[in-house]
Amino acid sequence: MRFVTDDLVVDRTSSVQIQVIGAGLPRCATSSLQAALESNYINLDPCMHMAHVSPHADRGTLLLTALREPNAATRHKLLHGIFDGFQATTDFPGCMFADDLMDMYPEAKIVLNKRPGGARNRNLYSVWRTFMQRSMVSFGLTADELFTAKHYDAHNEWVCAEAAKRGREVLEFEPRDGWASLCKFLGKQAPGDDDDEPFPHRNDASEIRMVQIVLYARGGLSWVALAGVVYGIARLAGGGRMF
Repeated sequence: MRFVTDDLVVDRTSSVQIQVIGAGLPRCATSSLQAALESNYINLDPCMHMAHVSPHADRGTLLLTALREPNAATRHKLLHGIFDGFQATTDFPGCMFADDLMDMYPEAKIVLNKRPGGARNRNLYSVWRTFMQRSMVSFGLTADELFTAKHYDAHNEWVCAEAAKRGREVLEFEPRDGWASLCKFLGKQAPGDDDDEPFPHRNDASEIRMVQIVLYARGGLSWVALAGVVYGIARLAGGGRMF
C-alpha cells in the first residue's frame, strides 16, 4: 500500500540529483505532478514524495534531525542523505525545505504546484486533521493556522520570495494547465494530439485515510516521522523558519 510500504531502491552513490523542485504544499496535485514528472514524457524518475518517506522510520528520524539543525551546511548534508538519487521532488518533505533545496541543487527548476485556496483547505484538513492533532501536541504547537488559506498563501509567497533572492524562475502550476506549460518550462516535448495522453490525475485522500488506521496500529516511530513533517509546515506558517 502506498504510504505504508515502499520497495523503491535508490542508488544514493550515483550522480543523479534533483532537477525539479515541486515546492507546493500537500494536496496541491503533488501526486499528479509526481506522476507527470516520472512519465515517459518528462522522464524524471524517481521523484521524491512523502510516499517514499512515511514507510521508513530511518528517513523520518533523519528529517527530524534536519528540522532541528540550525546550521545550513550541516542541514544540507543531512538532506543530501534523503534527496540524492532522486531526480525530482514533490509533496513532503521537499516543500518544507524548498529554500535549502534551491541552494543544494542550483540548477533545479522550481515548480510551485497550486490549487484554489478554499478547496485546498477543505480537502487537506479533512484528510490530515487526525495527524495534525496528535503531532502538534507532541511539539506543543497549535494547528489553528495550519492548512488554512492564510497558511497556503504564506507558503506560496515564501517560495516565490526565496526563489527571487536567488534569481530563480518559478512556474506557478495547476493541473488544469496540462502538459504544455510544464513541459515548456522543463524543456521537454509535450504529448501531441495524437498521443491521447491526459495530464495525470491522482487523489491520495482515500489512501491517506487508510494510512491513518495503519499508523494508529503501528504507533511509535511512524507518528514521530509524521510529527516532524507537520512541524515543518508549522515553521513556515509565518513565512520563515521556526528554528
